[in-house]
Amino acid sequence: MDTQRYHPYLVLLALIAGAIALVFGFSGDPQSDLGLFFSAGAEAAPIFLIATLAFLALDRPRLRPVVMVLTALFVLGLALVSWIFSIAPWFGVMDATEFPIEAAMPLLAGFVLALGATALCLFLYSVRLRRYLARWIPIDPENFVHTTAFVVVAAITLMPLIPLLVIGHPPFVDLIGDPSMEFSLDPSEAAKISLYGLVWTLGGAFLAVGLFVKRSLPEVLDRLGLVRPTLRSFSFAVAVGLGLVLVFGVVDQVIVAIWEYFGWYVTDEAYTEALFSSYLTPVTAIVAAIVAGVGEEVAVRGVLQPRFGILLSSLVFASLHAYQYAWDGVLSVFLAGLVFALLRARTSTTVSAITHATYDLVLFSIMIMGISGV
Repeated sequence: MDTQRYHPYLVLLALIAGAIALVFGFSGDPQSDLGLFFSAGAEAAPIFLIATLAFLALDRPRLRPVVMVLTALFVLGLALVSWIFSIAPWFGVMDATEFPIEAAMPLLAGFVLALGATALCLFLYSVRLRRYLARWIPIDPENFVHTTAFVVVAAITLMPLIPLLVIGHPPFVDLIGDPSMEFSLDPSEAAKISLYGLVWTLGGAFLAVGLFVKRSLPEVLDRLGLVRPTLRSFSFAVAVGLGLVLVFGVVDQVIVAIWEYFGWYVTDEAYTEALFSSYLTPVTAIVAAIVAGVGEEVAVRGVLQPRFGILLSSLVFASLHAYQYAWDGVLSVFLAGLVFALLRARTSTTVSAITHATYDLVLFSIMIMGISGV
């Protein structure tokens, strides 16, 4: 290990911060801004904790079983969430004394799919399988960090699709429609949570590629594809983002027409507006667009794409939206992800982030103005 890059106290601080975030994330409703800040990191914390420990395990083989156990727990946790979401339509009628019989089949189907997805993810610990897949995916099958990342990425790709496979529509449809669940947030609180989440996402992305352990800050920025934008690159990114709104306005209509022709479930406009209702003010829309554009691009196109390629990283990007959208929406997100991925490959993550933020901001603006059919 290069001692010029290894900063043990900063590594320890990052690990402690991640552990605190997990504690706050599982503790329920935070009582202060500090609690809200740490709870906002609960989603990113498991990934960057596992990544940091995996980097440390390169020179400390005794850490490897610990990392493997934590990774397996992460996979099982995602599987459990997806399994539970598979019976989302019945959340409102469940109680301790009566289990709705119509939920039994989705519960069983979700369990089987979650179990199968878990087995597939953990099977990636097979070096023979990794050597085979390395023909198409730019990983080192012998590298422990690459192996750990592959297992995590497989879980993030597969698990969110389970509820869609079981119930045919995004579970958030049922959660939003359940009066017993408080789904929407005050716009100011939603903006605050989003900004806190962005801090954790960026910090987690830096740690996930080896900051403090393997790479210095300039090396991390280079690995993530983050560069200082010029006026020309910024203008180009904004123009592409505006153009994508027009292109996907047509693409989405085509996808919806195909889905309606076959009688498949379509993500409707009223649900989308309800889903993003907390962000439909000018300020929160700007915050949400920046957070999504920067956070998702750094995490997916910055961290994952150089290691796993355009196709797999775009699949991850689409799957991350599968709790929110039906298959038509997931397909649209996947196609948009391919465009962002090509931008990242030809330019930089900075350009793809600006493009993504512009695209989202225009879509939020359209929803605020009540323009339909776009």
